[in-house]
Amino acid sequence: MKVRRLVLAAALAVLAALGAYWYWSPFLAVRQLQTAAQEGDAETFNAHVDYPKVRESLKGQFSALVTRKLGTQDSGNPFAALGSLIGLGLVNQLVDAMVRPETVMAAMKNGHLAKPAPAPAPAPQSAGEAPSASTVTPPSSPQAPEKKARWAIDRQGANRMTAYAVDPAKPDEPNSERLGLVFERSGFVDWKLTELRMPASTFGK
Repeated sequence: MKVRRLVLAAALAVLAALGAYWYWSPFLAVRQLQTAAQEGDAETFNAHVDYPKVRESLKGQFSALVTRKLGTQDSGNPFAALGSLIGLGLVNQLVDAMVRPETVMAAMKNGHLAKPAPAPAPAPQSAGEAPSASTVTPPSSPQAPEKKARWAIDRQGANRMTAYAVDPAKPDEPNSERLGLVFERSGFVDWKLTELRMPASTFGK
């Protein structure tokens, strides 16, 4: 009888530990991604990001903006439909260029999604002059250290959550004005980033 009680107690302890691990797995996933981003561990980071879904989420947000902006124009304009097609095509190109591992990792580190910086243009050279290190490589300039983002978790049921970037200078800022990272459960305790929600102010009114 005593052995049976010990076995039952051990089984209950294991179940409780698994339940706690399952419940806290969203917070652990965010911490794991943030650590991978801070350490530049692209392999670990990319394993928890569904890039096609992330791109589609941003394309939907920017496409809605283009459609809304064009909808305020004269509906009798025969070029309105063409303008819409061009605008949506540019949205696709912008998002495809923006959503890369390095930019998503940077968003995880500092709490905002920025456009990739363009490569610096080489200095002009005289005709026949061979390129040198001084003309090709721009001088390095000191950069301010990046602030580590703090994330507030909002759970939506058992299989979905949104992590919002919290600006310490604006602790009362509504979530609609924060960058949101949407995660979906992928397995028992594994989560994947599937959506980026831009702050409402990004799109104006």
